[in-house]
Order: sequence, then C-alpha cells, then structure tokens
Amino acid sequence: DSTPTGALPPPPKPNADGISLERDPGAVFQRAFWRRPTPGDRILHAERRDWQVAGGGVEKWQWFIAVEPSPAFRDWLLKDNPFELVAVPAGTALAPLSAPPDWFPAITDQTSFACYRNREGRYQIFHDAKANRLYATDAGGGFASPAR
Repeated sequence: DSTPTGALPPPPKPNADGISLERDPGAVFQRAFWRRPTPGDRILHAERRDWQVAGGGVEKWQWFIAVEPSPAFRDWLLKDNPFELVAVPAGTALAPLSAPPDWFPAITDQTSFACYRNREGRYQIFHDAKANRLYATDAGGGFASPAR
C-alpha cells in the first residue's frame, strides 16, 4: 500500500453515472467524524457517494454510517458535541432520508432512536441506546478540485 500513514486512500473512480462510491469503513468514518476510529469502535456499514463533475470536482456528496461506538467515542460525539448537534424533540416528524442504503434503518419517528441534528438539519445522528448503535448521515454541495 502506497498510502502515507494517516492519509485517506485515493478516491474511487466514478461509475458511468459519475458517482464515486467509497465503502472503506475507516475512510468513511474519518471523513464523517473528522477522526480515525479506535479499536473499540466497530463500524458495521459505511458508504460515501460523490457525484463527480467534469474536471474532477464534486457536485454533491452524501454519506451513511452505522457504528457500535466505544464509550469514549459516543461521549465525544454526543456529550462533547463537536458538531453542535441538538436533540430533536420527541414527537417531531422526521423527514425521510434521500436514498439511504438498504442497511440503514427507515427512521420516521423516535420510538427506538434518540435523534440529533446540526442547525442545517442535514448532519443527523440516530442513537439506539439499547443496541449501542449510532446511525449517521450527512449530505452537501460540492467543491472544486484543487488547482494544479
């Protein structure tokens, strides 16, 4: 492997529709949470989609991840709250997610999950405390390729 230690692997090549799929659990985790998983964090599923544009830029992106978090990661994410998440009040209707993978639960209420989201509402965490699982997703607009 020629990837430098600590660096993300090169992005996957886009498919015929111009979508790159990243399913490397560690790479998706690192891009989603801005840190590497520890041995106590068990990544169950992970997927990042980048819609490519001519010239190598990204028009939009979206990721989904399912994790059995270590206590330290769970506390960092939900108590230290680096992403400024707010709890979604019980009884709040949740908008359906855009094209989640089959393994991502269909979450329409808060019966089994505590829900958190950022101010924009796109970065969402669904916490199943009984199963010690976090399901998370975010999406956004693109960015241009770096100048060469």
